[in-house]
Amino acid sequence: MTSTNGTPPNVRPSVAHYAHREVKTIEEDATIQEAGKRMARFGIGSLLVTNNGTYVGMLTDTDLARVAAARGLNPATEPVRSIMSREIAAIEGHRSMEEAQTFMKSRGLRHLAVLAQGTIVGIVTLSDVLHYYQTRPATPA
Repeated sequence: MTSTNGTPPNVRPSVAHYAHREVKTIEEDATIQEAGKRMARFGIGSLLVTNNGTYVGMLTDTDLARVAAARGLNPATEPVRSIMSREIAAIEGHRSMEEAQTFMKSRGLRHLAVLAQGTIVGIVTLSDVLHYYQTRPATPA
């Protein structure tokens, strides 16, 4: 028997189970406007920022809405690196969704990179955490 989230009963699905495996990226020299268009095209709320293929930060829809707008930056000319978070918040894929939720809540985050042996292999979002809680089997009393 499996639960509605595809895992056997009494087995807690890992963060890796819910992670989006296709990580979307943008170069740090790209404009804020390009980043916003890319997020809209893919219907996502974050991009990992790269410099010559190496991850150097994360850009979220919150960065676009709050940071860029608050600073009055010109999105057509300002580079992503000027508003991105240089720290990439991450969690190992074998961790539980409860741990992801706790980490997100403690840091005020909505997106986490998912790691496998120190390498980014996906992204898990607050929406994924909510989906987990909506579909997990009821725990016995």
